[in-house]
Amino acid sequence: MISYNKNKTKKNDKNTKKISNVNLNDSLLNTSMKHGLNDKEVFERQTKFGLNELKKTKKINPFLVYLKQFKDVLVIILLFAALISYILAIVSGVRKNWEFNTELIVEFIEPTIILFVVFSNSLIGAIQEIKSAKAVDALNKLNPLKTKVVRNNNLIIVDSSEITIGDIVMIEAGDVIPADGYLVFSSNLNVIEASLTGESEPSNKDYLAKRDLTLPLADRKFMVYSSSVVATGTAYFVVSAIGQQTELGKISSAISEQKEGLSPLQTKINKLGKIFGYLGISLFLCSVLMQILFAIPNTSHFKDPLFWSTVAINGVSLAVAAIPEGLIAFSSIILVIGIQRMAKERAIVKDLMTVETLGSCSVICSDKTGTLTQNKMTIMKLYTLEQNELDFNFSKENNQFILHENFLKLIEYGSLCSEANLVFDSQNNQFKEVGDPTEIAFLYRLNQYSETKEKKNLEDKHKRIFVLPFDSDRKLMTTINKINDKYIVIVKGAPDILVNKINISKTIKEQIINKNIEWSNSAFRVLGVASKEIDDKTLNIILNVNEKEQMQYLENNLSFDGLVAMIDPPRNEAKDAIEICLRAGIKPIMITGDNINTAIAIAKDLNIYKEGDLAITGAQLNEFDDETLLQNVEKYSVYARVAPNDKLRIVNALQTKNHVVAMTGDGVNDAPALKKADIGCAMGRVGTEASKQAANMILLDDNFSTIVLAVKNGRSIYQKIKNVIQNLLITSIAEIILVLFGLLIFTFVFKSWKELEGKEIYILSATQLLWINLFTHGFPAIALGLQNSKENYMNNSPTSRSESIFAKGMGINTLWQGILVGIISMLGYYLGALYAKNNNFNPDDIIKSASTVAFLVLGISATFNSINLMSKKPVILSNPFYYWKVYASVIFSLFFLLLVSFVGKIATFFKSYDKLAEHSILISYGLGFPLILIPIYATHKMTLLLIEKRKMKLSLSN
Repeated sequence: MISYNKNKTKKNDKNTKKISNVNLNDSLLNTSMKHGLNDKEVFERQTKFGLNELKKTKKINPFLVYLKQFKDVLVIILLFAALISYILAIVSGVRKNWEFNTELIVEFIEPTIILFVVFSNSLIGAIQEIKSAKAVDALNKLNPLKTKVVRNNNLIIVDSSEITIGDIVMIEAGDVIPADGYLVFSSNLNVIEASLTGESEPSNKDYLAKRDLTLPLADRKFMVYSSSVVATGTAYFVVSAIGQQTELGKISSAISEQKEGLSPLQTKINKLGKIFGYLGISLFLCSVLMQILFAIPNTSHFKDPLFWSTVAINGVSLAVAAIPEGLIAFSSIILVIGIQRMAKERAIVKDLMTVETLGSCSVICSDKTGTLTQNKMTIMKLYTLEQNELDFNFSKENNQFILHENFLKLIEYGSLCSEANLVFDSQNNQFKEVGDPTEIAFLYRLNQYSETKEKKNLEDKHKRIFVLPFDSDRKLMTTINKINDKYIVIVKGAPDILVNKINISKTIKEQIINKNIEWSNSAFRVLGVASKEIDDKTLNIILNVNEKEQMQYLENNLSFDGLVAMIDPPRNEAKDAIEICLRAGIKPIMITGDNINTAIAIAKDLNIYKEGDLAITGAQLNEFDDETLLQNVEKYSVYARVAPNDKLRIVNALQTKNHVVAMTGDGVNDAPALKKADIGCAMGRVGTEASKQAANMILLDDNFSTIVLAVKNGRSIYQKIKNVIQNLLITSIAEIILVLFGLLIFTFVFKSWKELEGKEIYILSATQLLWINLFTHGFPAIALGLQNSKENYMNNSPTSRSESIFAKGMGINTLWQGILVGIISMLGYYLGALYAKNNNFNPDDIIKSASTVAFLVLGISATFNSINLMSKKPVILSNPFYYWKVYASVIFSLFFLLLVSFVGKIATFFKSYDKLAEHSILISYGLGFPLILIPIYATHKMTLLLIEKRKMKLSLSN
C-alpha cells in the first residue's frame, strides 16, 4: 500500500463529518464512515468476497480445438476413404514384396492427397476458432490500477483489486471508478457512464438522492459504477459490489455465456456437407454391393485379392466423386479476398464467415452515441434578443466564419463560465478534452470563431476573480471575471431557472421560455447565459460572506445574454448510408441508453424513425414477457434507456423472427449483444476494448457508411460463393453419374469384349477426381473471388436465413447441367475405350484410354462452367477484357489439366494413358466433347434474358 497525501485527509475533515452522518442500514456494508475499514476487516471481507477482479476465462487448448475440426461428416468420410486406400496400398506392397514401381507409388499418393486436403482445412478452421474467444479478458483492462480509499482513518492508495465490500473510496475528476457503490458524499459530481449505460452526457450524481434500486442504471443518482469516469467534482462512496458482482462483471458473465451461432452460409454449407457426406457413404456401399452382385455368376472372383482391391478402389473413387472437397477451401479463399478488400475500406474483419453474414443481414441494431452520432456535444443554435436565432447549419455567418458580436459574446461568456478545458495537441493533430462535454462544446465554438482561440488565452485576457461551482440543486454556475477593467458576473445554467433571475418584462420572459421549450422538444440541450456588472464594493462584500449570501448577490438582477442549443449531432454520412440500407431491404434500429425524446429526434433526422414506427423505453420493455416482445419486436425502430440485458432480448427476438441481425456498438454495455448478434460491429476509435474483442468486425473510422460498404461486399461475396458451389456441385453430380452409372453400364457393355474378359474395370481414379475437384476448380474459383460484378446487389432484398442455397433456380440449373456434363463424359469414356479396342490396345491401356478421355471431358467442362457462371449474360455478349481474370484462370487450369494428361510420366501417377499425345482421335474426343456445352449454355441464358425482359414489359404495362 502507498501512503497518500495526509494533508488532503485533513482538508476533507469537514466532508468526513458529513459522511459519518449517513446511515446505510445495510449489514453487508456495515463500516465506519469516518475511519473506514481496519486491516482485520479488510482481510475478513477479502477472504469472504474475494478480490475485486473479473473472472478469468480458461485458456483454450489449440490441440483440442484442432481435433474438434474432425467431427464434420465430410472430414470423417474422407479420412475413412484415405484409410481404406492406405490399407489397399499396404496389401499391394506386401504382395509385390515392396518393390516400389510407379503403380505402387500412385497407390500411396492418392490417400496422401486426401489427408493433405483434410488436415489443411482443419488447420484453417482451428486458427479461426482460436482467434475468436478473447472478449472477457478485455474487460479486465478496464479496471484502474490504483484507487484512493479510507482505511484506519487514513486516505491511502491501494491496487483496485484490493478493494472490498464496505470500503470507503474517494473519487475526483479524471478518476476511473473501481467498483460499484452508494454515494455517501458528493460535490458537483458528474460521471461519464456512456460505455456502460449509453448516455451521451455525463450523469449528475447526488448522495442525497433517494435510494431506489428499481430505477434503471442511468437514473440511479445515488450510485456509481465500475469502469465509469469522473468528469467533474469529488465524492466518497461505500463499495457495494466488486469483481463479477458489479454491473461490469454481470456484462462479463453475459458475454461468456453467449454462444456464437453459425452464419447463414456456414449453416447451408454444413447442411450441404452432410447431404453429400451421407451420399458418399451410400454410394460407397452401393458401389461395393453392385460389384459383388455383378460378380455372383463367377464366384471365383471372390477368391482373388485383386477383385476386392478393385471393388474397394471403385467404392472409394465414387465416395470421393460425391464429396466436393474444394467446398470449404474455395469458399475460404473467396472470403479471405473479401476481407482484404474490406480492410482497404476501413473495416477489419476478424473471421471469414463475418463477410458473408453481413451480406445476409436484414436488421442493423445500432447504438446512437458515437455510431450514428459524432459522440461530441456541439452547439447548433444561438439565440439573443437583438439578433434572434442563429443556426450553424444554415447561417451565412457560419459559412464565412464570422459571428455577430452578440453571438460571439455569448460563446465567450459561456466559455469563461466553465471548468472544462480544450487544448490542441500539435503532435497528434487533435484536441485534448478535459471536463463536461456541454462545456467543451462552448470551447470548440470559441476555437472556431474567437481570436483568442483557446480558453487559456481568453482567461489571461479576462482574469477569473471568483467562482460558484455548478450545483445540481440550483442548476447554475457563476463566475466573476475582470473584463475591460470591469467586474462582470457571468451566470450559466438551466433557462427555466435563469429566466427568473433576469430583469425583463413578462412578454420577453415568455419569449425566452417559448424558445427554450421549442428547442427542448427538438431534443436539444439548452443552456442560458446572463451577466451583470458589479463594483469594487460589491465584490469585497461577496468575497467575505457565506455561500448563500453570495448567491443572493450574484444570481439576481441579471441581464439576458442569450440561449445556446446543443446536441450530439448525427454523422454526416449516416443519413445516406441508412437510405441505402432501406433500399436494400435492411431495417435500421436505434438502441440507446439515451432519453427517448432525444433518440426519436435523432432517429427522425436520420430516417430511422418513420411514420407508423414505434419507440419504447427499457422500463416499458421490462413489462413485456419474451412472447409479447417476440410478437411486437418488428414494430419498433427506437429503443431508449435500455440495459445490456434488454439488448440481448431484442437481438434474440429478432433472430427468432428469422432475421440475420447486425449489432453496432462501442461501449462495455454493447459487448454481450455484439457477441450474440449474427455480426457484431465495434467502433475502432472510441470503442472499448471489450466491445472490440466481442465483435466480429471493427470499423476503423467509426463510420456507419462503412457498414453499408461491408453489406455490399458481403452480398457480392455470397453470390460469388454460390457460383463456386454451383460449379463444384455440377462437377460432383457429373462425377457421380459418370462413376456410378458408368460402372453399372460399362460392366455390362464390356462383358462382351473379349479383350477385357476377366479384367476389372474402373471409370476414374481417386487421384483424377481430386485433381479436378481441387486444382482444376481452384484457379477459376479464386478468379471468381477477385472478379467484380456489374450487378448492384444493394437493389435486392437480403437473403433469408431459411432460404435454401439452391433457391432462385440454382438447384434446377445445377442438376441439369451436372447431368449433361455426366452424359457427355460417359460418351467420351465409351468412345475412348472403343477406339483403344479397335486399335488393339492391351487391356490395361483400353481402360486407361477411356478413363483419360473422360478425365479430359470432365475437367475441361468444369472450367467452361466457371466461364458460364461469371455473368448472367451469354459468353458471346460478355466483355472478355472485363472478365480477363476468369479467362486467365481458366487457361491456367487447362494448362495443368493437359500437363497431367499428356506428359507420360505424370499421367502414370494419375492412372491415365501415358501415350495420349500419339493418338489424335483420343485427343479430339477429350477436347471436342466439352465444346458441346457452349451453344447449350448460351441458348439457355438467352432464353432466360428474353423471359426476364418480357416480365419487365408486362409489369411496366400494368
